Amino acid sequence: MDNLTGADNIRKEMEMEENMASGKLAKKKTMSVPEMRKLLGIKKTESYWLVHRNFFKTEIINGQMRVDLESFEKWYVNQVKHKKVNGEDPGAELTKKSYSFRDAANLLGIHSSNLYEIWREEKLETFTVDFTKRIPIEVFEKWYENQIMYQKVGKMPTITDLQADFIPLHEAAALLGITKEKMSVITRASRFKDCFEIQVFEDKKWISKKSFQHFLNAQSVYQVVKKSEQVKQDNQESMETKEYISRSEAAALAGVTSGTITKWMQMERFSCVGAGKVLRINRKEFLQWLKEYQEGAG
Repeated sequence: MDNLTGADNIRKEMEMEENMASGKLAKKKTMSVPEMRKLLGIKKTESYWLVHRNFFKTEIINGQMRVDLESFEKWYVNQVKHKKVNGEDPGAELTKKSYSFRDAANLLGIHSSNLYEIWREEKLETFTVDFTKRIPIEVFEKWYENQIMYQKVGKMPTITDLQADFIPLHEAAALLGITKEKMSVITRASRFKDCFEIQVFEDKKWISKKSFQHFLNAQSVYQVVKKSEQVKQDNQESMETKEYISRSEAAALAGVTSGTITKWMQMERFSCVGAGKVLRINRKEFLQWLKEYQEGAG
């Protein structure tokens, strides 16, 4: 019995050693959820959300949930939402076969919302990654070859490239002492739109410095403001954070008189609300209507 007991003990010790060795090997092929959390720089709730969404394989080792490294890396190169704190950029495989709508729009120098509308109207193929639609490159290229309205930019610009020859629309507005919304209206107005060379990047408008100077030379109404006029500019910019604006503020945004605003209000072109004895205009709704009105007039 003693010999059998001794043999059993030896066998058990060997099994324990094998299990420990196997566990160590498994750990080299996996990482804990806290380790993954630290790797991606995310919070506890989000890390367990990723686990329970089954984006990658997990297994229980010695009572602890662990993430399969190979499966994790395969997921990492096929998504762009999460980035390692220290490491390569995500989406290496995903970006080889697809564009985000913003990246595709950057290729064309247009706003991503315009491209969304094209894809929706023509019912073109997309697929979804992390709740975001993407365009297969093959589908984009086929569409591009069969249309004549849009041309690709020479090369995909960077912020540094743009800053050499362009200024953001909001900076141009600041130079003139007007709001960026008013500047946007000016660039679309039939009187001035041919003056401007506009490029859209990351869904923001940029104006070439050369065309901006051409605009300044072509008219006398809008000129670069002096420093003493900065207070006025700051007051105009404060309107951008208001939900409701007065008639005079609406007039400043539209470049018309308060009387014209009153006339538009009486025609119920946009909604107004009462604030005491004064009527106020919903800024966002007014700007949307103004954009449509200006485009129709142009």
